[in-house]
Amino acid sequence: MLKKILKKIKDEKLIQEGDKIVLGFSGGPDSVFLLEALNYAKKEMNFEFVLAHVNHLLRGENSDTDEKFSIECSKRLNIPIFVKRASIEEIAKENNIGLEEAGRFIRYEFFKDILKKISGNKIAIAHNLDDQIETFLFRLIRGSSLEGLEGIPNRENIIRPINEVYKNNILKFLDENKIKYRIDETNFENDFTRNSIRLDLIPWIEKRYNNNFKDKIFNLISEIKEVNKILEIDLKKYEEFKDNRWSLNIDLVELEENYIQRKIINEYLKKYNLEGSREKIGNIIKLLNTNGSKVIKLEKGFILKKQYKNIWIEKEKKDKLEKVNKVVTEKIPFKIIFNSYIVEAMEDNKSFGKNEFLTNLKIGDTIEIRMRKDGDKIRPLGMESYKKLKDIFINEKVPKDLRGEIPLILKDDEIVWASGVKKSESFKGEENKKGIKLIIRRQDEE
Repeated sequence: MLKKILKKIKDEKLIQEGDKIVLGFSGGPDSVFLLEALNYAKKEMNFEFVLAHVNHLLRGENSDTDEKFSIECSKRLNIPIFVKRASIEEIAKENNIGLEEAGRFIRYEFFKDILKKISGNKIAIAHNLDDQIETFLFRLIRGSSLEGLEGIPNRENIIRPINEVYKNNILKFLDENKIKYRIDETNFENDFTRNSIRLDLIPWIEKRYNNNFKDKIFNLISEIKEVNKILEIDLKKYEEFKDNRWSLNIDLVELEENYIQRKIINEYLKKYNLEGSREKIGNIIKLLNTNGSKVIKLEKGFILKKQYKNIWIEKEKKDKLEKVNKVVTEKIPFKIIFNSYIVEAMEDNKSFGKNEFLTNLKIGDTIEIRMRKDGDKIRPLGMESYKKLKDIFINEKVPKDLRGEIPLILKDDEIVWASGVKKSESFKGEENKKGIKLIIRRQDEE
């Protein structure tokens, strides 16, 4: 079996002469098998590798035993090892993410750090063929694009030499050769989505419909890879350097057929290591045909911006202002965050659109900002009488879940502006005459 792995490494040029590799090593059967495979390959190829083990502190004594076992493996084969201890429970809680995502983040950041430390150029990950199939099903369920259904590809400096070997064959090899490994008992729990696919979905399909289900999925993955290779996108054809950044030219993208447009967007997302789900790509395609400037919030702190005939991705710039979500009192001028909105008051003589309101307020006036209460009323522009805010929200078709978040601006207990929804006749300013302009916008539009 090790000869087959060596052939794959050479055929696909996963490892080349002089490479310095960081092997992600958990001590489980997959990483132990990859360790054996790389150690075998070293007999015929000139490269170096080290082990990198992360103790997630998730399983108490068992996690510590995994760490000791990993160190013993490194000593037995005389291979350097680097160890990191980090609580994925704490990191998941601090960043409001799942345990799987927290663990993945910790591992890959550690691998990258070790790569720099040894002046290395590749990271070897022990994903097997079962992992490929589980990822395919996971992404299929979530609505991935065709590119996402390739499974787990080798990309950039990350290689996966054993991604075409089934788990049972790995276990058989290790057991027959009496090679020790550790077992992570959490892999037998179905708390995580991927584990549920592994323990529940796949066995059920194999038993009820097709015992060779995994082989069929692997063949489909292979066909998808071939199709994607034929339809590879040269992103440079659609990019242009403008305003000191590389962006996609919408006119060039729209010259292509719909499917190719989606592939261009997916390729552009991959450039930033972002997931290209069918829904996300569809939303971006819709954006191409809209007027004006738009912003879409993406994962990992990125946003996608559209301006005129260009779209680009950049890191989101967080406003450093203190977040406020209670009743607040401010003196004009000001700029604060209220819930997920930015509210600003400044001197001006013009206002534009529903998200700006030129008022007769003055510098130094004290105003109150709060959320709505039962019985709130406002005197809408052009009207003598007051109307209930509840009725206005219904008439303006403001979604129920947003009504309680909209900032209300008040002066002396009277509503000046239901921000972005209704302006008050009592506080309207005169165009071209200096007054106080109120501005409302969502944080993700900054």
